[in-house]
Amino acid sequence: MQEIIIAANALIGTFKELKELYEKADYIGLKSHILDMNEQLLNMKEIALEYRDENINLKEEIDKLKTFSGLELEMRKGVYFDKNNNGPYCPNCYNNGRKLNLMCKVLSFPETCQECNYALER
Repeated sequence: MQEIIIAANALIGTFKELKELYEKADYIGLKSHILDMNEQLLNMKEIALEYRDENINLKEEIDKLKTFSGLELEMRKGVYFDKNNNGPYCPNCYNNGRKLNLMCKVLSFPETCQECNYALER
């Protein structure tokens, strides 16, 4: 990410110098190079923004995982319960994505996860 910022700053400086030369010279080849550089700058900006968004999303995901890392879960009868006996939490969701989804009883059926439809066998 830092490399992109350094490269973009260098390009911006060069772009400004070329723009000044262009305004003095009115040279068609120079104009073409300036337009190419402008396009490259816009592409770099777009890439940097994508990296920034990805970085924000990854930081949020790390924070979520840190929240669960301090949680003490215990597996009982095929499902998870926390130390305060809250649960049951879906083992499928927790094992595959570290998501804590409570399972609930639907009418007379066994507990079912509303997120992934995992159901306990009874």
